[in-house]
Amino acid sequence: MPDQEPNPQMPVEEADAASPADPKLVAKLARIEREKAALINSVAAQDFSTLIARVASVLNLYPAARNSDVTLAIRYWESFQADVYKTEGILPADLFRLERFHLIVRARAKIQNEYRLFIADEKIRRHRRKNEDDLKEEILSETVPRNIVHVFADETGKNHRFVIVAAVWALTGRSVFKVAEPISRWKKSSAWDKREIHFARLGKQDGDLLAQFLDLVVAHREFLSFKVIAVERARTRRSIEEVLRKLHETMLIRGANHEVQTGRMQLPRFVEVTLDEEQSLDQFTLGEMKETVGQAYERMHGESLKIAQIQTVSSKHSLFVQLADLIAGAVNRRLNHDGDRGLKDDMADLVIQRLGLTLGEENLQDLDASVLFHV
Repeated sequence: MPDQEPNPQMPVEEADAASPADPKLVAKLARIEREKAALINSVAAQDFSTLIARVASVLNLYPAARNSDVTLAIRYWESFQADVYKTEGILPADLFRLERFHLIVRARAKIQNEYRLFIADEKIRRHRRKNEDDLKEEILSETVPRNIVHVFADETGKNHRFVIVAAVWALTGRSVFKVAEPISRWKKSSAWDKREIHFARLGKQDGDLLAQFLDLVVAHREFLSFKVIAVERARTRRSIEEVLRKLHETMLIRGANHEVQTGRMQLPRFVEVTLDEEQSLDQFTLGEMKETVGQAYERMHGESLKIAQIQTVSSKHSLFVQLADLIAGAVNRRLNHDGDRGLKDDMADLVIQRLGLTLGEENLQDLDASVLFHV
């Protein structure tokens, strides 16, 4: 959950100026809450389709940007307009291509003042411009991003032989920007521009597009890790909901250990998990899952690894959840399809081969079964 103040509806002075029964005030508060919830979902989905979502993502990743509009603008341009913004110098003509400073500041003000998210330090909030000038050196020296690992997961096969959970791990907060930007740019220029990517919906016209999409993902493989875990339903007596919860928990626990042991993930880290909102686990179960995974992280890594949040979003807003769906669908086709071989089998093979998913069988006692674990 993004940082926010306990009572985010509106500034105290505005609340005192109107009656809670005032219809205009009620409508305004409702609008603010809707917009705030939508923005929180955009940050969880890493959906960069709007200016305010991009600004919020920078504020989430760079705490120093919450205190300094200059720092915010620099990190924004650095993250989303790296082809234009150059630290060694910017051509005058390129200034017209950069997002306008005042628009970035306006979005930041709305996020902090209306939604009460990613709040600046108290000393900045009281006299923002004066204190920002006074603290310039301190602010500019504190632009290290938060140590975040983003995990995007999806599930499939609930009514088949194998139940499957697939996940995409973005190993640093900045890696999400680095991967999403070129993929989003390609998608807008392709036949998939207005289309949500799902393995189940791929047809014969999608073969070349799938290959192009996977090539872009592979080009940024250094920032990503892919994990799939599956269990054979006949070998466990657990309910499907409990099986899915165990699969998610095992993927998060073993996946983190794998990244630490291989040196790909340096501690300390916060893990933020985003699931497709169509998944089978309710909010109560997600809370229990967060507690279980958090306890496991503490046992194995002490205070250096923590699970920050588990949220659900619509897959249509998250390229990374859609990528997790592609992986889950491909493995589902490999494990659960027992009919004649067809086009979907070729597509499944393409996903598995291009992403280098290795099939291996292990015995995980906490799942009461032998499972397939793919890394």
